[in-house]
Amino acid sequence: MGKANHTNNRDFLEYGNASLAFVKKEIHREENFSTDVFSVYCADGTLLAAFDSRESAIAAILQSGLQHINLH
Repeated sequence: MGKANHTNNRDFLEYGNASLAFVKKEIHREENFSTDVFSVYCADGTLLAAFDSRESAIAAILQSGLQHINLH
């Protein structure tokens, strides 16, 4: 996988670039069952997809021609 950029939330908002995407870990709960869901979001906050692993989410970002960034 490619080298990820490291940035903070303020820097991310300044990008305004739709070619950037990030992964957010979320907890999915339904009827006493919970699992981690790794959602992929575009730079503008649009939800693009959800995966069952962080690795799959990052791979999808890269395969789609987007640039993966980490938010801290």
